[in-house]
Amino acid sequence: MLTTWLMYQKSSAFTGLDGGFPVEWAQIGVLAALTLAASLLTAAGPARRAARIRPALAVRLPD
Repeated sequence: MLTTWLMYQKSSAFTGLDGGFPVEWAQIGVLAALTLAASLLTAAGPARRAARIRPALAVRLPD
């Protein structure tokens, strides 16, 4: 978003436009929420399997 704002401010292609820099906060919020949900769902399985391992077994060196 910063790169786009800088282009909006510095580019001569946008010199004739009146108004502010349009930011679609709803779309950004939905995208952030979906990304968070996908990462939590992806990490849930391995985290559950790792939680079942006893700590003594996890740090034991293989024979």
